[in-house]
Amino acid sequence: MRTISVRLDDGSEARLECLCQTLGLSQTEVVKAGLELLQRQSTSPAALAERLGLIGSFSSGPPGSASTSRGRDHSAQLRQKLGRQHVQQRLSEPKG
Repeated sequence: MRTISVRLDDGSEARLECLCQTLGLSQTEVVKAGLELLQRQSTSPAALAERLGLIGSFSSGPPGSASTSRGRDHSAQLRQKLGRQHVQQRLSEPKG
């Protein structure tokens, strides 16, 4: 395990000491917990929703309606729409 030195101004040192006393943790434990917290907070909302399995898990309408599967079948619907656009473009191109 590697040891590092950190220079703190007086205010930062006082806050670190206060946290250590309040939480009953060592300086090392407080710094490690702070790094872990920062790493978790830097996760984007989209990445967090995907990791939690929330993307595509909700229906878009009442049960049995055509819109119910929109959230789950978005990629398939997008492929179909792009396919239709591609066909329309090819049909509208001048024959030569």
